[in-house]
Amino acid sequence: MTMLSEVRTALSQVLGASSVLRRAAGRGRLFELFILTGIATRLRNHGCDVWLQRSDGSRIYSGDSDRRFVQRGGAPSGMPSAAQGTVNASVIAFRTASGSQWEIWNGIQFQGRSGATHEIDIAVVPAQIGNDLRTSGGGVPFGRPRVAIECKDVGTAGTVDEMRALVARLYDLTILQGHQPHFNFNPPYQAIYPGNLGGHSFHSSRFRYWDENRHTMNALARRAGFSAGSVALTSYYAIEPHGRIRVGSSETDALLDAVRDWIVSRCP
Repeated sequence: MTMLSEVRTALSQVLGASSVLRRAAGRGRLFELFILTGIATRLRNHGCDVWLQRSDGSRIYSGDSDRRFVQRGGAPSGMPSAAQGTVNASVIAFRTASGSQWEIWNGIQFQGRSGATHEIDIAVVPAQIGNDLRTSGGGVPFGRPRVAIECKDVGTAGTVDEMRALVARLYDLTILQGHQPHFNFNPPYQAIYPGNLGGHSFHSSRFRYWDENRHTMNALARRAGFSAGSVALTSYYAIEPHGRIRVGSSETDALLDAVRDWIVSRCP
């Protein structure tokens, strides 16, 4: 089965009916969609309630006449406003057994402490973050997603510079306890804004980068493998290297299983 066939099958399984995919053009976009829908399928098979969601936040039902799933394309951007309707990119949403609700985003920018924005290929965030952005005119979240996956659909081995770039991006997106007064935030301090997450311990900001790196799941997924130098950085910065991500490979199963297991155990 081809990667595109896998994606179409996964979307239809989540929806419970035949879906219509509008895939973005560009290098690596299908690779990102393959991983994103694979995560959704793993969560669904584990018993989570998983659904497709339009860009205005409305759920797509199996009986709807419009069952399009739109992948984000073009230049990197933030979350669009719900007032723009359903013409923008779709997301995948899910609810865990405990009732907490989350969204899986593809190609959304996050703002770091420097003021710069950083695109995360696949991100898992609390649903309230997405809802707040959509209902307040759209924009980019400030902080770090709970799951961040960088996708590289290239045939050469990953380099040290590639890993350094991901480390630097996550560093800028991390909001520690000591950073919060600088931005005039009031306690309880959170690891990502906007949204009042009620001071839940899972979302509270940490004191050290070491802690936040291990309080989130961070992965680099590649079609090829990694150089020895790039892998050497992964343990200290808590970034999981997953190479040889292809249809039907055991490495793909390992990546999708790891994301699912982390979500069901760490996303209350």
